Amino acid sequence: MPGKLSLYIARRFLQTVLGTFLVVFLLIVTLDLVELIRSNTPGIARFGDLVGMALLHAPSMTITAAPFIMLLASMTSFAMLARSLELVVTRAAGVSVWRLLMPVLVSATFLGIFAFAVYNPLASAFTAKFDTLEQRYFDRSSSRLSVSGKGLWLRQGGEEGQTVIRARQADGTIEHLEDVTIFQFDRADGLYRRINAEKAVLGDRNWNLTNVLRWNLSDRRDADIERSMAEMQATALPEMSIPTELTAERIQDSFAPPETISFWELPRFIALLEDSGFSSSRHRLHWLRLAAQPVVFVAMVLIGAAFSMRHQRFGGLGYMALATVIAGFGYFFLSDIAGALGASGAIPVLLFGLGPPMAAVLLSLGLLLHLEDG
Repeated sequence: MPGKLSLYIARRFLQTVLGTFLVVFLLIVTLDLVELIRSNTPGIARFGDLVGMALLHAPSMTITAAPFIMLLASMTSFAMLARSLELVVTRAAGVSVWRLLMPVLVSATFLGIFAFAVYNPLASAFTAKFDTLEQRYFDRSSSRLSVSGKGLWLRQGGEEGQTVIRARQADGTIEHLEDVTIFQFDRADGLYRRINAEKAVLGDRNWNLTNVLRWNLSDRRDADIERSMAEMQATALPEMSIPTELTAERIQDSFAPPETISFWELPRFIALLEDSGFSSSRHRLHWLRLAAQPVVFVAMVLIGAAFSMRHQRFGGLGYMALATVIAGFGYFFLSDIAGALGASGAIPVLLFGLGPPMAAVLLSLGLLLHLEDG
């Protein structure tokens, strides 16, 4: 009987989780679609394209909302069991609240593992595709920064054409680049100049270069570029400036967002960032948030159970539901504060990753002990 009871409770909980997820997913798609329609003022994207973009963007949003989904599912499932008097019968049969919670906690743990191990890589791929379509239809990206084992690559636009900058290393603010190579293209995407510089410093609307070697390739055909570089005499300059509309903040924002990178690829990307001299705090915090999903899900289940495993004859179920929602928002608020402190370096990153969910687990356990066994 205990085994059948555990399977029954777990099945009821998983059904509630699925239903809550679908409702939240459709709500996110609807709101995102409305925003995309409002932004599609040029009319370049068709309605079917906008629907596809909304569907691609929704998975990453549901990962952000996953703890709240678990909270609502826990509250709903236990409230339904209490309303149907099933909790009363099982408690009268001598089944403790902890045995009732065990199958739900195990299910929540496996859902948390599934969230970062399987669902997150799919959502990251969909988000990367969404960003590509957003750039195509709405032209919302003016620069792009990528990092590889050979250094960093930065693209910037201008009136004369595109400029691609490669640097071996940069400082954390991306205002100082070392071992810089710059390729300048005209409006027809033809390479007309290459510049090598020892250093590049981001100033006010320009890059200030030092120890410069410049090759003018405007009169050469693309097929002759490599031979031309060997034959041409470079112009040596102690200093040189090239215009830019970029700022350090805009360059930082051009990084591949952590939401577009799979959980399994994030550690390698973080290592590349640190080897190139960049701050990896934003990506490291995102990785820790994903890794802590099982603990967060367990905490949300315990919070929902603490406020909803109450017999309806005691009344106050509406107030208990309101208290559950307030507790969930309180957790998100404290988690965001901890995230800001972790990103600024005020607290250790590991403490940010595990501190809020562990605190939520302990507080909800204390509340359950007080309400059920107190």
